[in-house]
Amino acid sequence: MYFVLKHLHLTLIAGAVLLFMLRFYWMQTGTDRAYSAQVLKVSGWLNGLVVLSGVLLCVVLDLNPFNNGTPWLSEKLTGILILVFLAAMALRLAKSNLIRWCSFVGAIGWIYFVAKLALLKQASLFG
Repeated sequence: MYFVLKHLHLTLIAGAVLLFMLRFYWMQTGTDRAYSAQVLKVSGWLNGLVVLSGVLLCVVLDLNPFNNGTPWLSEKLTGILILVFLAAMALRLAKSNLIRWCSFVGAIGWIYFVAKLALLKQASLFG
């Protein structure tokens, strides 16, 4: 069960990150595909499934991000919240192109940070 859930989670993350990058590219090139109903629906479902599979992994592994026993998981949750904010800035909220690009690069950096936390399980901010 764990093996299947872990690989499903990783596959969903890869799809969500690729779709985020593709939507940003479409937005920068001026095509309307970035905000089409189908793309928004797929993006919403994909992001929701990433969260659901992450919660299921925490349940299967009996991990709690809100206790002191797993500070790396608390950092990962914090990083994901920052990532969501930066992605929203990059795709919707920013008014200038400079802020969009800074938000996009920041989101990619936080993706790297969260992935590193998931692999190494070593807290660096809260630990």
